[in-house]
Amino acid sequence: MPQITASMGRIQPSPDHMATESLITPPGEVIFANVLKPKTVNQGKNNEKMQYGIVLLQADPETDPDAKAFIGSLHKAFMERFGGNAKYGANGRPWKKEVITRLDGTEEATGLTRISFTRDTVTRNGIELPPPLVMDARNNPWPSNVAIGNGSICRIAYSPYLWDNIDGGKGISLKLLGVRVLAHVPYNVGSVSSDVFGAPEAGVDASTLQASEPQADLFGAPDSDGIPF
Repeated sequence: MPQITASMGRIQPSPDHMATESLITPPGEVIFANVLKPKTVNQGKNNEKMQYGIVLLQADPETDPDAKAFIGSLHKAFMERFGGNAKYGANGRPWKKEVITRLDGTEEATGLTRISFTRDTVTRNGIELPPPLVMDARNNPWPSNVAIGNGSICRIAYSPYLWDNIDGGKGISLKLLGVRVLAHVPYNVGSVSSDVFGAPEAGVDASTLQASEPQADLFGAPDSDGIPF
């Protein structure tokens, strides 16, 4: 594998990755940080596997020099491996433009680039792999019961893997090795801020309402031969 020359720093290679070196990304916001517990990933054709994953957001490489250097180093490795005329397969790039989908179904670019990192729980030969290393900014182990929410700021340790196969064509994948959490945003499922509706408006005031009387049992005593649910 060709070396990737990028100014992102290096760590010692993980023994379960057959790459010449491991790299560290610039800091950035992350989304979908599934790094503490693997989830089931459907690969089609009834093929499922357990996998860790995380998505790093970076600025547009066309306007940001740091993002350009980072993503450019990945593209350079691809070209050095497969040649200057090589084409990426359908899923051959781990980066793509971040978009949001409007209510009418149209997509709008956010100006950011999303970069995906993944880590399987076992190798193709069935050898179990350890989970990715997750640490705080001071190199303390991250608590396993504290999920990392969208918007957290992280650095990601990864190992590039270049591939070429009949079905998928050519591409590069970023194997997740570790995560350093620099700023933490709690993970909240479906919760919103109390000011989501803005300023108070005219209408009912719940503090003035009286408690409701208990309602009578509409169905009476249960039937002895009723159907259990």
